[in-house]
Amino acid sequence: MLTKAGAVPPGANGRPAAEAAPAARRGTHPADPYDLIGVGFGPSNLALAIAAEELDPGRSCLFLERNPGVRWHPGMLLEGARMQISYLKDLVSLRNLASPYTFLSYLKAKGRLEKFINIGVNRPTRLEYQDYLSWVADHFGHVVRYESEVVAVAPVAGPGSETLDLLHVRMRDARSGELHDLYARNVVHAGGGTPRRGAPGRICDVSSVIHSGGFLPAFPERFPDHDAVLDLGVVGDGQSAAEITAHILNHYPNARVHLFVPGYALRATDNNPFVNEQFYQHNAGEFYAGEARRRAMLRTELRNTNYGAVEVSCLGELYDITYADEIRGAPRLVVHRASDVARVVEDGGQLSVEVRDRTGGPDRTMACDGLVLATGYTRELNPAVFGELSPLLRRDDSGELLVSADCRVRTDERFTAGFYVQGYAEPAFGIGDTLLSLLPFRSQQIFDDIRGRLPAGRPAALAEPGLYPPGHYVEKDLDRIRSVMERFNFATVISADRDARVLVTHVPLVVERDRGGEHGMLIGHLDRSNPQVELLRDRPVTIVFHGPNSYLSPEVLKADKLPTWNSMSVHVRGHARLFSGRDELMRVFNGLCEQAEPEPGSYRLRPDDERIDQLIGHVVGFEVDIHELTGRFKLSQELDETDRELAAADMARDTSAERQTFIARAFNLTPRSDVRDPLGGPDAGGCPVGGARAGGRAVVAEGERETVR
Repeated sequence: MLTKAGAVPPGANGRPAAEAAPAARRGTHPADPYDLIGVGFGPSNLALAIAAEELDPGRSCLFLERNPGVRWHPGMLLEGARMQISYLKDLVSLRNLASPYTFLSYLKAKGRLEKFINIGVNRPTRLEYQDYLSWVADHFGHVVRYESEVVAVAPVAGPGSETLDLLHVRMRDARSGELHDLYARNVVHAGGGTPRRGAPGRICDVSSVIHSGGFLPAFPERFPDHDAVLDLGVVGDGQSAAEITAHILNHYPNARVHLFVPGYALRATDNNPFVNEQFYQHNAGEFYAGEARRRAMLRTELRNTNYGAVEVSCLGELYDITYADEIRGAPRLVVHRASDVARVVEDGGQLSVEVRDRTGGPDRTMACDGLVLATGYTRELNPAVFGELSPLLRRDDSGELLVSADCRVRTDERFTAGFYVQGYAEPAFGIGDTLLSLLPFRSQQIFDDIRGRLPAGRPAALAEPGLYPPGHYVEKDLDRIRSVMERFNFATVISADRDARVLVTHVPLVVERDRGGEHGMLIGHLDRSNPQVELLRDRPVTIVFHGPNSYLSPEVLKADKLPTWNSMSVHVRGHARLFSGRDELMRVFNGLCEQAEPEPGSYRLRPDDERIDQLIGHVVGFEVDIHELTGRFKLSQELDETDRELAAADMARDTSAERQTFIARAFNLTPRSDVRDPLGGPDAGGCPVGGARAGGRAVVAEGERETVR
């Protein structure tokens, strides 16, 4: 049933979710939807999260993942198993080599870059790639909710809309079991495949049969005795089947493995460089643009680049094992050619496996102690989740989804929200649709299409109702923002660990305009004993620069206004990296001097100063690649020009002799007696710091203004 947003099913609190008052948290009410909700947080949506941050960080995104963390084929993280693609085909390199989320950046962060180069490999192990994915995901903890299972996605009409312009996403918290309702203008589904286990009543009904997706740790748990005499079956003829067979033969020396293959034998993957050109961005685009008949022909021709084929090196390893067994006179691998496993029945502690001969020979029944299915995955939208949305999705004559070149599913004209799929449209995009090679390009295509369909004008993060700070307080002039950062460079550095414990340090920072991306970089240093150091090791960080601020009394203004507070601050979101090299630290030290005292002839550190070497052992440097700057300049914008001039003059007057006395008392210096002491001591005047340096700059009092020189 299609509904208006005001008639969606009840939320977790028992009331209709859209009838409740708008919630403080974004996306919980149709009047304040997310720009994007991603279903699943595997490689596809990880790449999309990177693209969103790098291309337009102002957009509001949330990703929902049912697992406790990023899990990429955990059942097949076999010892020594390597990727089938180059490390350069990571989540982002082919789109943006300067990204901080490349595989090489990961190696640098982990301290293994030189070692990785030294081992001379092009393809990392699967275990290392999983670690890379987890490392990237750690930087996006603010936009993902783990242990959150999406149970329904339904189209709804937003407030005042005549079309179904929103998607209502219902998710279940795996820890509490509570249901929550969310709303988005766009949903990107990248939930992965469902293990293929055969038709009901044949294989899938037998719970003891293990699918390759859960091979580790399910198989070792079921067969803990590696020296046991076992008859084990493996079904399949692809890479997973070969790797599992080799793993069992290597780790269970007394086991015999029955490998059931549909053809004559295992075949080698066709991954020659000419064939691999199918994964070029341009060629993938040409495939999509081709006629349906041509696409079907190419999919058949290129099938053995990914399906039903094994890497040559893996075939060699497996054959070497069988040959060594022949020498010992104890063959352990039996290949059952042209065989289909038709049915499996539990028979006591064993499995009764019915095998059909594809060439017309007699069927046979075998007894196995265990069976592993390396039969791949199906990719279909779950009707239990997408049942209300499915009638609006267009399909071709064979039932396949019709999608745009940007992965948006074509829909009924009543439905104007965006529904995108990653990995569910191989007939349209070719074999690369479910693989990693095209992720950097596809993520940009999807995100660019989403941006193009969102409301025009200011970024959604500024234009949506209820967001903070209000748009009229947001400064957009980058030079003005940087001037606050440079003039008031004693900043607050904020980090959070995985237990949501927040650490804060106040440090002076140097603004480097000409390094990094569009917004530049920040550099600074911390004491090595500061616990926040580890939270700056290739982690996201938030930094706040505090500019001038002052109380604004109604007595200052001509208009009849309530008292308020004017202020200038800059919030920075970025990615931090540690360093400890002497030259880099010298850049920090002298950068602080130059920023505080830019005049020619001012104090500078000498590289040969012996005190520097003593200092370096106790500090660590860090730099922050700035991803997002928000200048919050609350400067009475709602007042007319006359009152704004009065407000500006009042803020400038805040640098008075009283402030000087405050500083004197804080330093425990002797105050004079003609100025009131704001710290509660005897009245004083003639502050001895009245012409001293404040914040590293030469400051003198000129009437009621502070002049920096």
